[in-house]
Amino acid sequence: MDNYTITIDGPAGSGKSTIAKILAKELGLTYIDTGAMYRAVTLLALENGIDVDDEQAILDLAKKVKIDIDNHATDADKYTSVTIDGRDVTGPIRSREVGAAVSMVSKLSGVRKYMVSLQREMAQGAKAVLEGRDTGSVVFPDALLKIFLTASLEERINRRKQQLLQNGQKADRALIKEEIIHRDKIDSGRQDSPLVVPQGGVIVDTTGLSIKEVVEKIKRLYGEKVHG
Repeated sequence: MDNYTITIDGPAGSGKSTIAKILAKELGLTYIDTGAMYRAVTLLALENGIDVDDEQAILDLAKKVKIDIDNHATDADKYTSVTIDGRDVTGPIRSREVGAAVSMVSKLSGVRKYMVSLQREMAQGAKAVLEGRDTGSVVFPDALLKIFLTASLEERINRRKQQLLQNGQKADRALIKEEIIHRDKIDSGRQDSPLVVPQGGVIVDTTGLSIKEVVEKIKRLYGEKVHG
């Protein structure tokens, strides 16, 4: 068997990053955070005063820079480290401003197609865990195991609040709720690569489950696929 790839898709706050990193560490797979790439492009647009719906300007800018990703799969508490032309933007891409705009940028068809081409290059020939919004439906539809993580809105709000606090950022519950609902609407309604359960995907509801329980469940599913 040549295909040992897992894709993990789902809405904001469903636990994709944490689960994907632990799986990568425990299964010896490469971790690829596709969302960090969209955040990097969004940061570039904001820094350069480009309107978040100006597809051509954002695409032109993205093609002029080199985005490098260093994934900390060995430490699930750390985000992916990201540099743009050698500049460390790991912190800035996780800002509230970028978080509020990233769904607008990532829905742009030209930007998505370019990012998907880069993501496929990264995953080509690798035994990997990819996480994002369309990794199982678009980026790697032939993955061995395609997971769609979900959780209740309240659970996702709580996780996002904790995430912001851990990173020293303000965490207003009402604002977080508004942002998550807004992102869900954009991600699920965009014309190109909308957030959907991929064909043949397995839905895993993480509401009320511990990280360990979710990881073990996915590992069981993966083992069944690997061993036929």
